[in-house]
Amino acid sequence: MIKMIDVATWQKSVDYAKVKASGVQAAIVRCGVTLWGAQDMEVDGMFEKHYAGFKAVGMPLGTYYYSAADTVAKAKEEAKFCISLLKGKKFEYPVYYDIENNERQGSLSKALLTDICIAFCEELEAAGYFVGVYANTNWFTNKLDHEKLSSLYTIWLADYRGDNADKSLKRDVWQYTSSGKVDGISGNVDMNECYRDFTAEIKKYGKNGYSAESGSDKPQPTPQERTYTVKPNDSFWKIAEEQLGDGTRYKELAAYNGMSTDTVIHPGDVLKIPGTSSQPAERTYTVKPNDSFWRIAEQQLGDGTRYKELAAYNGMSTDTVIHPGDVLKLPK
Repeated sequence: MIKMIDVATWQKSVDYAKVKASGVQAAIVRCGVTLWGAQDMEVDGMFEKHYAGFKAVGMPLGTYYYSAADTVAKAKEEAKFCISLLKGKKFEYPVYYDIENNERQGSLSKALLTDICIAFCEELEAAGYFVGVYANTNWFTNKLDHEKLSSLYTIWLADYRGDNADKSLKRDVWQYTSSGKVDGISGNVDMNECYRDFTAEIKKYGKNGYSAESGSDKPQPTPQERTYTVKPNDSFWKIAEEQLGDGTRYKELAAYNGMSTDTVIHPGDVLKIPGTSSQPAERTYTVKPNDSFWRIAEQQLGDGTRYKELAAYNGMSTDTVIHPGDVLKLPK
């Protein structure tokens, strides 16, 4: 469990070194806000100072944007503005979309509010960010499709009821009070518990301003993949003819093994054999950061509601935690 705070324009006097020395392990800083009246979008007045101050003492950071969008189009505007605020910066924790504005959003339907969240998050993901959704228990229960959102994104849940806080809603971060006290910050501050090693995932896969670690995106061989051991006097054409039934597939065979047709192969080399037209190789998918059964089913099978089928096809339940690098079999 990681001890975390979140700060915004209200925390104007912060001794960043004292905060870190107090035992706080990470901070989420607000980058911007949409004002609910005129829906003007503004940078948080303390964003740059908080970012620089915490970075100077080596504090891992995440960020969030406060929304007042009442249309999908406005959510996309917010996303583009948010991306402009984050440009050139690095975050070790996700970018969260804070949705809780009763004045502008309280009367909207659950379907529309959920689509608003997805619209913002998709724009951020396309720009290379690891994203999530923040809301309180009431909103996640009554105003948002928590099951769908939690299957697509990381969740930051606010619930200040202590031992009576909701324990059924999925979340990676729990904001448990707005009245916390931390050495180095004057007044109250939001306190959180984080249960996921975001920093490792974000750095490994090159999100939030980081470059992917070498080798992290290499395809994983599947247990079902056929192989062939090269024999004396073999060639790509000969192997393609014998193993694939068609010598003209020699270029495909070479490319499938990351080679060109000019590559010299030697007896004892092991080649992977692509599927034949009569017996196609089983499709697989290597889990990426922030993936879920719903997201994978939606992207790979064309229908997110097939997430239960996908889990069962891999001998899992929908509650099974999947991790980046896991290889899943894809049903037809």
